[in-house]
Formats: sequence, C-alpha cells, structure tokens
Amino acid sequence: MCALLWLVAPPIWGQDFAASTFVMRNYSPFSALIGVPGRWPDGTNTAAELSWNISNHSLAAVGTSESLLLDGETHTLTARMQHRFFKRFEAGVEIPWIHHSGGFLDGAIDAWHEAFGLSEGIRPNMPNDDLRYLYTANNGIESVRFEDSSSGFGDLRLAAAFDLGSIDAAVDAAYLSRMPVRLTLHAKAPTGDVEKLTGSGHADFAAGLGVRSPPGTGSRFHWWLDAGIVWPGAVDIAGLDTKAQVFYYDAAIAWRALGALDVLLEIAGNSALYRSELESLGEPVAQLAFGGLWHTGERFGLRFGLFEDIRTHSAPDFGLELTLVIKGH
Repeated sequence: MCALLWLVAPPIWGQDFAASTFVMRNYSPFSALIGVPGRWPDGTNTAAELSWNISNHSLAAVGTSESLLLDGETHTLTARMQHRFFKRFEAGVEIPWIHHSGGFLDGAIDAWHEAFGLSEGIRPNMPNDDLRYLYTANNGIESVRFEDSSSGFGDLRLAAAFDLGSIDAAVDAAYLSRMPVRLTLHAKAPTGDVEKLTGSGHADFAAGLGVRSPPGTGSRFHWWLDAGIVWPGAVDIAGLDTKAQVFYYDAAIAWRALGALDVLLEIAGNSALYRSELESLGEPVAQLAFGGLWHTGERFGLRFGLFEDIRTHSAPDFGLELTLVIKGH
C-alpha cells in the first residue's frame, strides 16, 4: 500500500488522462504458467492498476501420447504499479492472486451459445460450474488431476522499459519521426505454487521492442505495436516440456469515441509454448480483446473488456476484465 501511494503522489491532475489498453494474458491454466509479457509498463501516465480477470475453460483434447481436459474457471486479481525514474527509464511490477474453481459463468455462456447458434464443444457433456483439470502424458501417465478449488499468489513479474528515441525518418515524414521506440526487459520470478497451478516453479525472461503512435498529437486514435522473445524456464509438471524460445506480439488501438470514453481493440499472441502434439499446448496462440476505458474523473479510470480466442482452443474461449486505473504524474 505504501508503494502504491508513493507511485501516485505527488499528482499532477491537470494533465489529460492518457489512453491505455489491456495488459493481455493467456489465462488458460497451463499457458499462464509461462511468462509471456503484456504491455507493462505501458509508457502512459498510469501509475497503478487493480485488475480482475475471469477466464472460463472448456476443452478436451486427445493425442497419441497425451490428453488434456480443462473444465473450470480462473479468477485473477492483479495489482500493477509503474514509475518513470528518469526521462528514458520506466519500471513496473505485477503481483497476481489466482483462484481456480468451478466458477459461475457456465450457465450464462451456454445460454449465449444457444441464442446465437454457436458451437458448444464439450459443454453439453460437462456439469455446470464444475472444476476438473486433467493432463496425462507419456502414454497415459497422469501428471495433473486438479479437482479442488485453490488459490494463492502467482509468479511475480518485473519489467523495465528504455526509451530509445524516435524512428530516424526523413524530415518530410514528420509523423514517422515522432513515433517513440522502446526496449523492454521482463522477468517472472517463481513465487507461485505449481501444485496450485499458480506458478511454474522456475524463472522466465523476455526482451522485446515496442513502437506507438506519437504522443501529444491531439488525435482521437492511438496505437501500439510490440513484439519480442521469451526464454521460458522449465515447468514442474511431468510431460510439459517448454520450448527453448517463444515469440510474442501485441497490437492495440484506442479510439476516443467520446470525451470520457476510449474504445479499445487489441490482438495478442505467441508461438507454441510447449513441445506437445495437443493443439492447445503445442500450437500458436491468438486472442482478441474488445472493450473500453471510461475516464471517470481526473484521478481514475475504469477499463472493461471481453476476451475471445481467435485461434480455436489456443486460449480460454471466454474472458472478462474489469480494471481500476489510477492516474500518475
């Protein structure tokens, strides 16, 4: 709490509330164990966020030597803080609290699928609000049987961003020459518990580059592009063999539709996380987020959104986010 107050003060509330977008994550139980970065710190004047994400899982996959069943719900409460220490250096931290349970969204999702004629997958064959994560590897050896609600702190995430300046462009390309470029470095510390599926048991590291629309242009549109590489550590679950390198990307746009409302659209994904024959573990990930950022006042904002896997079975098939955004200086 003291750190949060230190980051927020002393405030300069006269500035415009800069647009910010989602900090995209894949909250599927096994994918979330790998430290694929989201855009944090994000280079805006946000000082802190308190984010609540709900991800609903319903998936069955069978291979020649592996099988996976995911039926449950993950609630992740994340405290994020960021601070600019020097003109070109910014640091951020994310502290997650993770709760796995049967949840409460199954009935609503079933009704949504039925109303719009959407595929329900295994949902009709599973009891509502049930929790069951099962993973077998090596020709039937059961590695994970997770059927009881559990919660705890997840893996701590630390990040730093260095402003490299603007793109070197011709004088007549004024817009291009003002686009800021950032180098980002990320680390995930093994503070979670693999038995509760809140951590991997090992550290992960990542590095990337990001570019965004020029700040202070008065435009109603702002955009971000980020990409990089993750070097995952091991995951302490038999049969889950992480890739040596994982490539990630993130693209977002914010449109100031009204004086106090930004409409947000974001796509994020990564290459395969594991050496696995199962699509949900051994194939690339792609997610879409759509929502908004409501500027409730000079000091606070409220971000909200829906998440969907646009590459089928690569991420939770439904997710919600509600985030309190706190403005800094």
